[in-house]
Amino acid sequence: MLRSKLLWTLILIIVAYIATVNYTENKLAKRDFAEAYNSCHKIWSARGIYGTDGVEQNSLESLAQGFEAGALGVEVDLHYDVQMKQFIISHDHPYKDAEGKLVYIQKNGKLLTLQEVFEKFSEKYYFWMDYKNLGKLSTQETSEAIARLLEITQKNDIRERIYIEGTHPFKLADYTKAGFKTIFDIQPLSESSFTTTMVLELYKAFYARGGFTVLGMHYGKLDNPTYGEKMKEILGDIPVFLYHVPDDSELLDSLIDNKQVRVMLVGRDINLNRFDRNKCK
Repeated sequence: MLRSKLLWTLILIIVAYIATVNYTENKLAKRDFAEAYNSCHKIWSARGIYGTDGVEQNSLESLAQGFEAGALGVEVDLHYDVQMKQFIISHDHPYKDAEGKLVYIQKNGKLLTLQEVFEKFSEKYYFWMDYKNLGKLSTQETSEAIARLLEITQKNDIRERIYIEGTHPFKLADYTKAGFKTIFDIQPLSESSFTTTMVLELYKAFYARGGFTVLGMHYGKLDNPTYGEKMKEILGDIPVFLYHVPDDSELLDSLIDNKQVRVMLVGRDINLNRFDRNKCK
């Protein structure tokens, strides 16, 4: 009896998996992905150019230096602070002081807000926004955060040039519905893992249902990549933003030639300038 139940359970799981894959493929076949960034300038700056002359990462100075060095876009880290109703630029999570107030790392002696960043750089640059506390906000707080983001992205066409990254598909989908471009950040194992195909198909299902703009993922190791040939084949036409890409000349050239890859961040927790590597004429 138990063996029979287990068999039927396995059959139902397989049928559900196949149905999900077919539904996902049909849904993705109707998209042309034209809304995703698609420029010959693929290498963006992670937190700007920093580390010299006291320039801090994720600061106005580091972002300015990244743009001046040739990056068309930058990745910045942020949190939405419910009490201040502001997006605070900070990679590290805040801690609570003795009074229970959230304390963030300051830039040049003060908090840096996303609004200030947009006011200074909103005319032509792109932003990859790593949303650190997206999944920790309630439904009401998420609605308030979206309203705030809509408010500070009214000038120029900045709303068309920002990409919101998050790992929480349901909260991230709220930003997609509000008209923002989104990066669904996934965490698959290296493609040498036997679970890679199944896990990736499930990620694709979330991507298709959430209507996200692109998928985001780490490249993995040079000799055992997450984003390898199997990954490319499974993803098909889905546009990808890659981070933690190894600083290898041959690899960078191959990714620049890869139409699936739209943006990449080179290195991990290291200040690199590779912005002159492109196929622009």
